[in-house]
Amino acid sequence: MKTIFEPAVRKELIERVNKLTPNSPQVFGHMRPAQGLHHINAALQLYLGEITSPYHGNNFKAGLMRFFVISPIPIPRGKAKTAPELIAEGTYNLEAEKLRFAKLLERVVAQPKNGEWPVHFLFGKMTGDQYGKLGYKHTDHHLQEYGV
Repeated sequence: MKTIFEPAVRKELIERVNKLTPNSPQVFGHMRPAQGLHHINAALQLYLGEITSPYHGNNFKAGLMRFFVISPIPIPRGKAKTAPELIAEGTYNLEAEKLRFAKLLERVVAQPKNGEWPVHFLFGKMTGDQYGKLGYKHTDHHLQEYGV
């Protein structure tokens, strides 16, 4: 499974993000492109511990959900819930969010994979390797939302 720790994967994601325009078609979901990218950036900040959201799961349920989300099975469209801290309902500058994405992505992968990572609000304790896979899968899911 792809991970943001692979340089080629980061390059692919940055290229796809840079294809976003304010008029990118909305294939599914309800966020405009700038909102979607702001949401992705907030998730990366969560991986860095800069945004926090309390853990809402139990270890069994979190482990089961983590198994499915970190697997090659696609994230169901319109079925996943996010933390209130990651909701992007405002107006954001798409070009600024694109620049922020590349910088946040590099900061996340600069963290030691074997180090301590924040407890995820839904999936509980996760490793750097798991965050790397989630980072790709989450970003890919939202870029598909806009056909890129």
